[in-house]
Amino acid sequence: MLAIVLVMAVVSLSFAAELLGQRRHDQQEVERLQSHTRQLGVLAARSFRGGDFERAGLEELLASSAGQLGVSYEVHRVRGDGDVEAIASVGVHAGFEALPASALARGELGRAVDDDLLERWNLLIIEEPIPTLDSQQLSLRMIAEHSPWTRSHDWRETLIVAGGVGLLLLVLGGLLLEIQVLRPMRALERAAAAVGEGRLDVEAPTDGPAELRELAEQFNHMTASLRAQQSALELQSQQLQRAERLAAVGRLAAGVAHEVGNPLAAIIGYTQLLQGVAGRTEEDGDLLTRVATQTQRIQGIVGQLLDYSKPASAQLQRFSPCSRISETLMLLRADPVCAGVSLELIDEDEGGCPVEADPEWFEQIVINLVLNGAKACADRKGAEGEGADREGAGVRVYLRSRGEGEGVPAVVIDIEDDGPGVPEEALERLFEPFFTTRKAGQGTGLGLAISQGLAERMGGSLVLASAGGGSHGARFRLELRGVTPLSSAPGRDGADAAADLA
Repeated sequence: MLAIVLVMAVVSLSFAAELLGQRRHDQQEVERLQSHTRQLGVLAARSFRGGDFERAGLEELLASSAGQLGVSYEVHRVRGDGDVEAIASVGVHAGFEALPASALARGELGRAVDDDLLERWNLLIIEEPIPTLDSQQLSLRMIAEHSPWTRSHDWRETLIVAGGVGLLLLVLGGLLLEIQVLRPMRALERAAAAVGEGRLDVEAPTDGPAELRELAEQFNHMTASLRAQQSALELQSQQLQRAERLAAVGRLAAGVAHEVGNPLAAIIGYTQLLQGVAGRTEEDGDLLTRVATQTQRIQGIVGQLLDYSKPASAQLQRFSPCSRISETLMLLRADPVCAGVSLELIDEDEGGCPVEADPEWFEQIVINLVLNGAKACADRKGAEGEGADREGAGVRVYLRSRGEGEGVPAVVIDIEDDGPGVPEEALERLFEPFFTTRKAGQGTGLGLAISQGLAERMGGSLVLASAGGGSHGARFRLELRGVTPLSSAPGRDGADAAADLA
């Protein structure tokens, strides 16, 4: 429809311009001939003096003008009886029988333009009165062939040119419309259809005119907002599901710990009594020792269940994480699990800023993560062989701080090991209670779950920053809320700050 309207508009404008040009040309042609006839009548009036006229001079004047313009002239005079007399005529059309009678014969003295013969003979008749000083009524008639603005073949050529221009504009306009409007609109349509199918990762191309580009940018902003909202909803859903699972596990753990704890206490008591009985054999004593050891192990697991299901309230204190981590690593170096494993603290902030957390919980989290890393290093060493000691293999603790918001710092602690990393199939369940990647009897699966819960109850977080793999092991990230260093507080010196941090 747009193409048809465009072609019709071009053709119509072409014909309208041609018609207006022809009309203006005809008007100017008549005005030019009238002006010439009027001036010639003034000159012809000199030939009429004293009631008579000089025919030779008049015809010479008319012939001279007719030769220049290619027209014919007639001079008419009204006699006393009212008849019209042609007293002079010059040119090929003078005296032509088909010419209408003079305007003077109709009693219409004055200027007149007769175009009755325009369509048939292409002749235009213009009459002008000849001004004389006596009472003679004279009229000068000009018979001229009309010079047309266009002819029939001109209209055909106009139609061809207008049609060609229209088709050219149609092609160019169609290409411009396709590139600037239709193509961006189809891209927006495809993007909207993809969003309607639930795919929010599509982006509409931001090309085309300014209006469509702005629309595409707003569309992309909308999809980005939807993606952010969807991610937030998925995260909230995962957190809610995890909270529900943990609540169910907590209730189960509390019930199991309560029901199992009392019989375990009785078994441990009876075992200790049997160990004190005299007259038992060495083999019986060894069996009783094993029973006591395994029973105490079960009691430790029950204690962990109780800690997980009914955690104590956090006792938040301000302390330096660097000194706590150094003391913890010093104690862990004597642990058999860490034998042959390098434990290293890398303080990237050279002291960093203090944290506000529970120091006992903080140490428990660090111990769990470092022991897990040491066990992972030992597992990899065992898998590669006893002689496959790698240079620098061990557990590294990175300590740094970073700003969050307006002057609120956060302390980030990364614990990285040189183990085999976390298997991909274990990523989703890594922090679930009782989930472990170790063999039966080597772990309860509560360490990471309890550590994450402790971190969250202190207002922080514990996540898996990198699953590792290849030449790198897993990296866990503990993030706690930091505070302004006491040494920078107004009215306090370094000795007071050091005393408080200690």
